Amino acid sequence: MIAATNCRVCGTPCPDAAFDDAGPSLTSIRTVIDVPTQVFLCENCGHAQSPDLPDLEDFYDTQYRISLDIDGHDQLYENAAGEQVFRTAYQAEMVLDIAPPIGAKILDFGAGKATTLQRIVEARPDLQPFVFDVSTDYVSHWATWIPESQQSTYQLPDEWSGQFDFITAHFVLEHVADPVAIFQDLRRCLAPKGQLFFTVPDADGNTGDLLVVDHLNHFSRASLLAALGRAGLVATSIDTDRFGGAFVVVARPGEAFDVPPPDTRPAQASLDAWAKTLLMLREQTLPTPIAIYGAGFYGSVIAARLANTPECFLDRNPFLQGQLHLNSPVLSPEDCPADVKTVVVGLNPKRAREILSSNIAWLPEQAELIYLDG
Repeated sequence: MIAATNCRVCGTPCPDAAFDDAGPSLTSIRTVIDVPTQVFLCENCGHAQSPDLPDLEDFYDTQYRISLDIDGHDQLYENAAGEQVFRTAYQAEMVLDIAPPIGAKILDFGAGKATTLQRIVEARPDLQPFVFDVSTDYVSHWATWIPESQQSTYQLPDEWSGQFDFITAHFVLEHVADPVAIFQDLRRCLAPKGQLFFTVPDADGNTGDLLVVDHLNHFSRASLLAALGRAGLVATSIDTDRFGGAFVVVARPGEAFDVPPPDTRPAQASLDAWAKTLLMLREQTLPTPIAIYGAGFYGSVIAARLANTPECFLDRNPFLQGQLHLNSPVLSPEDCPADVKTVVVGLNPKRAREILSSNIAWLPEQAELIYLDG
């Protein structure tokens, strides 16, 4: 049995792991690491969490080099009606829709290359950009357009207390070991009427998040409200429609309010379904050659578990096409080899059929589509 661990949000001891798989495990940047995939569920606040990675701080300081290897790299968020929508542009659009005040100081927390913030400032040059990350890898990118005095790494400076009219954190807080402490630090840096805008995965709308081994937090609505409340923040908006598979949250300084009792049954049902799916991928014999549609996280999970090495990945993201990923080439779907007999769909199961419903003219005549939900 696995020893109980304390909830990262409320501190309550969690029961034994609700999910325990020997691996291999996948990170959010699609790398395979030899650690178990484990998930604990807190029955008190509804939070789901995974254990710390070995050498967690070093992982984000020196290994988590997101989008650094390819100039101009971006993640394909959605491909609707033939139109490619990239994540940084969409994130910038969401922030601009909130209309930060004229001349506002805006901090991008966990900025990475700060491409989203750069897009925001290009559209709103009146805004004053600030950046923070737990690595120095991105400093050379920041230096081309942000003054050094408006940059910080590893710790938020004391002099930034109460300074920001707007703070953003795009898919950052799922990675942190102590989310309440981070929320408290962000609360410290907000101006009295400042707003915190952040996105985190919604493990109900995007159940694959439960398997992302470097996502230490898998938030529910209840655990989000609990974490914000413990940090002196209150959510003014929690939207699950604006960004598929994610919570889009706006919060401000304020008094906490009562959080409804959590229901961990949906999370447990998702974990049980994934246990069956991973077993199927390991044990089912599929006609070869095999292609995987999607070279993102879901496709990478499939490739890591299949008994046969796939002939290729198929992906519409031009930044991935032409690369070798997990020893298989990434191709445009239209370049799918004619002899492929099985295409395993590596997309969010809740949206996979919708995405592919009008987009399979490229599928070889003899090939069968295999969806993760059966």
